[in-house]
Amino acid sequence: RGGGNTAKACGEIAGIKGATGVDMRGFCAGPAHALITAAALVQSGVYKNVVVFAGGCTAKLGMNGRDHVKKNIPILEDCLGGFAVLVSENDGISPVLRTDVVGKHTIAHGAAPQAVIQALVLDPLAKNGMKITDVDKFAPEMQIPDITEPAGAGDVPTQNYKMIGALAVKSGQLERKQLPLFVKKHGYPGYASTQGHIPSGVPIIGHGIEHI
Repeated sequence: RGGGNTAKACGEIAGIKGATGVDMRGFCAGPAHALITAAALVQSGVYKNVVVFAGGCTAKLGMNGRDHVKKNIPILEDCLGGFAVLVSENDGISPVLRTDVVGKHTIAHGAAPQAVIQALVLDPLAKNGMKITDVDKFAPEMQIPDITEPAGAGDVPTQNYKMIGALAVKSGQLERKQLPLFVKKHGYPGYASTQGHIPSGVPIIGHGIEHI
């Protein structure tokens, strides 16, 4: 199985013996990198179908529960999350992954939230003649606030949407008074388990396809 290749091990269990597999790690950003890689592999013709999948782990449940226990409240997260996305050749029906509009958070950008959002949102849109307000929906980390707020982490999705909106205001694409409406119009409520890569923006794809 490639010296501990989890992807191949999962494929073997699923009975997909004609497939190959590789693990991609990047914690919260892992699914986004994997999705871009999958799209590139299909678009280039290397593979016709690529499945991106991920799952939570019990160790992460323990880490999250520790924050609740410290505050003398019940452990609020007691289930594991997972998702899978099949990336295939264009069938003329399903939504298309646009590899021409891809954000790139370089090492030089640093870890400041504003720099990250500018690299991943504003810069790639600007290069393609688009504004932040041209995008119907954004999907940052989608943790359930009912779990993260008692632990002291706040409402993560709303915080991210506010930062995206603030960047639109700063770049002259949005009026400051429109910021609350921007969060409601271009965002989703947090709904995903807080296990590393599970709350990444990628799991929103299923809901997004239905809306499209």
